[in-house]
Amino acid sequence: MKVEWLVFFYMAVSVAMALFDFGFLAYEKIRDKRFAESTARLTDHLAREIDRNADFPTPEHKRTVERQLRSVSSLESFDLSMERLREGDVGRSERYLRGISDVFDKLTYRFLGKNDLNRAYFAYVVRRWYRAEPASPLMEEALLRIVRESSLYARQNALEALAQVGGAEAFAKAVASIDMREDFHHPKLVTEAAMAFKGDKEQLARELMRRFDDFSPEQQAAVVNYLRMVRLGEPERFLELMQRDGANREVRLACMRYFMTNPRPEAAAPLRQFAASADAGVWEFASVAASVLAAYPGAETMSVLRDCLSSPTYFVRHNAAKSLYDLGATLDGDLADIMTGPDRYAREMLEFRWKVEGERKEAATCS
Repeated sequence: MKVEWLVFFYMAVSVAMALFDFGFLAYEKIRDKRFAESTARLTDHLAREIDRNADFPTPEHKRTVERQLRSVSSLESFDLSMERLREGDVGRSERYLRGISDVFDKLTYRFLGKNDLNRAYFAYVVRRWYRAEPASPLMEEALLRIVRESSLYARQNALEALAQVGGAEAFAKAVASIDMREDFHHPKLVTEAAMAFKGDKEQLARELMRRFDDFSPEQQAAVVNYLRMVRLGEPERFLELMQRDGANREVRLACMRYFMTNPRPEAAAPLRQFAASADAGVWEFASVAASVLAAYPGAETMSVLRDCLSSPTYFVRHNAAKSLYDLGATLDGDLADIMTGPDRYAREMLEFRWKVEGERKEAATCS
């Protein structure tokens, strides 16, 4: 009897849980539908209002927009409305956005006091539609505050917004602010945001280098990677840092990669020394150096790269073979002795690299 009651109780609980799940799904569907309908209505209303005021946004219209943009849904509606206006007439949309720039400044007070979702979406909308040039100090400070105080998603949105609308000093401050936080922010995100910077890149490079010693090693590597790609920075400083034994490994590797896209004659000898190192504990340095040496043609470089083909580390052999190919070495000429020699690993790596590059050229020709 007791077992039967337990079975009935279990069945009742299971049915109740199933009913709850179905009810919750129905509620979510209805709520999503209502939200979509509400957003569509607001979007249509905003689109008509914006269209009427696109050529000359009046103070009354700007007050209306400020009152309406109070939530994530209203920001989404504004975003959609501006997409419609831009698709119809880009010049008109740009004139309108310049005319309502001060509305965004006033909205900072409203959204800074809200949760991270609201802050993140506000920063996203600012990145897309804020057109004041230069950005107001109020807007820069608001975005910096989001970087300092918010979660990863909102923080990255604010950093990207600063890259679009802010100045070099504000962006450098944002990078420094990320360093002061305890939670992790991947350096690649910082590099990507810096690459999107719309202002004076030379000024940004100077600001980042001015603060360079105060950055954490992670941010230093991110900064070097950015400066490598925009071909700016201080080569002498990076050369010294690359060779400093006590420096952070990732920073030193970033400095080595810097000299591939920004070759300097004085960097050739240290790079060859790194590539020639037989210390298995620093194989990463040898691997990166073997890759970077593709930018330093010459007999000494070819000799070092040939020796790298006998490295016990796969990545060193792989990068050396690639660099030899890029430098124009030939299997039946410059590398004939290796191809007929006793080192099977070196032969196989060269054969693999030349096969891959041949297939790549063939594919490029066919396309």
